[in-house]
Order: sequence, then structure tokens, then C-alpha cells
Amino acid sequence: MQVTLREINWTDLWLWFVFEEVPAERQRLYLEQVLDAWYSLGLLGGFNASRLPLHESAEDLSLSYASYELDEEAVMPSLMHNMGDLEFEGRTARCWFDLGTSDALSLDVLINALQTLNQEYLPIEKFVVGGSEDAPPWQQEEDE
Repeated sequence: MQVTLREINWTDLWLWFVFEEVPAERQRLYLEQVLDAWYSLGLLGGFNASRLPLHESAEDLSLSYASYELDEEAVMPSLMHNMGDLEFEGRTARCWFDLGTSDALSLDVLINALQTLNQEYLPIEKFVVGGSEDAPPWQQEEDE
């Protein structure tokens, strides 16, 4: 799976997919479930790189009996705001998101999940983050 980042607008973000072949209905459902789960976590503020106390304190990977303190007022919420419909056309698909105040951690998590989806269930040739609604990013690359 080739991952490409184009111009990124957090409040108007398009995700584009090119598959090795036209996805079957079950494969489409897998991708929809991945994006829905990702959006649900984002809607609840799950992608906030400034609030990762266990990750930052796990020097020896032992988290047993670690303390977890929430400093409610010190951290700005990191919330996704909206998700469009996943649209398929032949070997391609696209979906629109308003990532709101989510940070780049959200994209890392999505790319990790898509890598497993690609290896196990739905071969993804290209995944492009960003670009405009008007034309697929690979058409823009051909025009340049």
C-alpha cells in the first residue's frame, strides 16, 4: 500500500483509495467499519497526542500498577466533527472528514489500521490523504 499526503485541510479532508481490484461487498463493508470506528474514536476525543500518559511513562513496557492521572483542565479537547459517506466507483473510493481539533495521531492510527486491512482483507494499492473534492489526486499528479 502506497501512502501519499497531499495538501491537508483539517476541516475539509478527503481520503482517497485505489484498490487492486473492484472490492466485493464484504470488502467494502470492512473499509466502512474501519472508517466508522476511526471516526467514532475521533468524535469522542480519542486522538489527542497531548494526552498519552501511559505511552510517555512506559519506559520498560511494564504498565502494571502505573498511576493514571487526568488533568481535565490542562488539555484542549481533540475532537473530530463530521464524516461524509464513503463513495465507491470501480476500483476507487473516497470519503470526506472534518477532523476538527484532532491531531496527526489520528492519521497514524488510521494508516496502521489500513495497513492490516490491506494485508488481510482488502488489497489497497494507494491511499491518499488530502487533495480536493473535484479530482482524484492521481489525476492531479498526471496533470502536473
